[in-house]
Amino acid sequence: MNHGNDIEKRVEEALNSLDGIKRATPQPWLFPRIRARLRQEEADEKTVWGTIGSFLSKPGVVVAGLCLILLFNGALLFNQPTEVSSAGIAVQNEQQPSDSESFIASSSSFDFENLVQP
Repeated sequence: MNHGNDIEKRVEEALNSLDGIKRATPQPWLFPRIRARLRQEEADEKTVWGTIGSFLSKPGVVVAGLCLILLFNGALLFNQPTEVSSAGIAVQNEQQPSDSESFIASSSSFDFENLVQP
């Protein structure tokens, strides 16, 4: 029973701590700054870039743009030629020696003089 008495005492203390509370008042410069910021945002929306930005930020425009990009990518993916021409194979064979030459050049530039031997 002593535990219940302790809880009531704590509740009373918490309620009594609220006795000296006053209504919060803002600083005198707060409302003019808010009004100035709202006017500035309205002025920014009247510019060309503000108009374009507000148009492009609409969800319908975003979804339509994404669908258009996906359709374009799908069209490019499905319209690729499936046959490999012999000219393409010849070009690939010509590139292989240059790749091996660059490998030889990179491996021959190793600094053997400063190699630490265990």
